Amino acid sequence: MKDNSLLHRQINPSFVVNDIVSNQAFIENTLTISSGAFNPTEKDEDKLSVYNGEKFSAKDAYEHYTTNFKSHGVLSLTVEEVESIHPLSSTEDNIPFDGHCYVDFSSVTSKNQKIKKAGKLRDIAVKRNWTYKP
Repeated sequence: MKDNSLLHRQINPSFVVNDIVSNQAFIENTLTISSGAFNPTEKDEDKLSVYNGEKFSAKDAYEHYTTNFKSHGVLSLTVEEVESIHPLSSTEDNIPFDGHCYVDFSSVTSKNQKIKKAGKLRDIAVKRNWTYKP
């Protein structure tokens, strides 16, 4: 993937309030219950799933995802934007489908730091605005 390749992230409808992506979508603590749209859960093993924009448009990613799951729309980041938040990186693994990628949080050891980095990803993606919304 190139530095300017988009990585598309599906946004669960529960993370959106009045068509604005809630801050709660990107944090997880005892006061706010949220799976975190840009914060991988334990089951994700520190790998936040995204779609490779070289293989999927934002609309195609949405349509692929919503055959099995719900999404309010797609927010996107570039590879370069992800990698500007040290030590995050992005990898295309093509598992479970061709064009699947992930943002790797495994080098971030503190839960608090994961929340902060997820918030930075959210801010960048929200600034770009929805790359696809039905």
